[in-house]
Amino acid sequence: MAYHTGLYLFLFLPAALAAYQMVPQRHRWKILLLFGYLFFYLISGELLLYLLGTTAFTYLAGQWIESAKRKRKRWVLTLGVTVLLGVLEYLKYAPFLVRNLNFLAEKMLGGELFTVQKLLLPVGISFYTLQAVGYLADVYWGKIKAETHPGKLALFLGFFPQIMEGPISMYSQTADQLWEGKALSSADLWNGGARILWGLFKKLVIADRLYIPVRQIFGHYQDYGGLITAAGAVAYTIQLYMEFSGCMDIVIGSGRMFGIRLPENFRQPFASADAAEFWRRWHMSLGGFFRDYVYIPLGGNRKGRARTYLNLMITMVLGGLWHGAGANFILWGALHGAALVVHKIWHRAH
Repeated sequence: MAYHTGLYLFLFLPAALAAYQMVPQRHRWKILLLFGYLFFYLISGELLLYLLGTTAFTYLAGQWIESAKRKRKRWVLTLGVTVLLGVLEYLKYAPFLVRNLNFLAEKMLGGELFTVQKLLLPVGISFYTLQAVGYLADVYWGKIKAETHPGKLALFLGFFPQIMEGPISMYSQTADQLWEGKALSSADLWNGGARILWGLFKKLVIADRLYIPVRQIFGHYQDYGGLITAAGAVAYTIQLYMEFSGCMDIVIGSGRMFGIRLPENFRQPFASADAAEFWRRWHMSLGGFFRDYVYIPLGGNRKGRARTYLNLMITMVLGGLWHGAGANFILWGALHGAALVVHKIWHRAH
């Protein structure tokens, strides 16, 4: 059930809005959570257990960090993050790792060592796992208190508009809004609906139409010259942006209809003047996560130029890996990291 389908737009979302408005305010969080789990079940079936398990583990780990003595807090945080990322890494990256180990074994030993197993990957696991990691880190740093009500944390991780596509939220950004359960308003319904329509225009009118020539050109690139291939690359870039940003508009619009202000993910990225500004405008919630929970904890730009450049490369390579398990994603992250390093060197020189 994709966000741009009639099933979501004309049945699921209206039913959620109606049920939400009909119940008393103190129970509205339960409606949001119920529809969140129903949505997840409809797209992932029994893999809902992963979301439930992540929620339970994150709740307990947060409580443990809060109650632990000062010297043990870091150890508990490390354990919690390791478990959360370990599940994600196993489900998303184990086949990629096994294939590469088998390739090396075949070259060096003449045979494969492992069997590649096809693992079922829950939809949205990359998004809710990062939100859970961010929550634990914020509890550890004292930015927020560990949540005492498991339902509030469950709703933060399971709000249905953002389960599948993001944006990635910090607990302080959305948890209280989701829990408040304020009544629907005509302004929010109107503004949210307009945002959804704009997203549908991007997705259905622009992205889906561009997909046809892009598929033709890249599927039969040997039949075309350099100019057509270059045009196909530009069309693909526009298609990718319209696809992703259109879906984000639908997601953010859906949240707005409930009175929830989700973080923005795009701010005219192609109007950027340089690589650094581009990453401040493109996939902003993911960029913010990697800045706050990877780049800055690594030392950011506080430990000299060489360390700053290394931190940038590590952050961007991890960002590439987050997008997918493959050498192309690692290369993609490394190239963007190199571009940011070059930008910093150029900026210092001028």
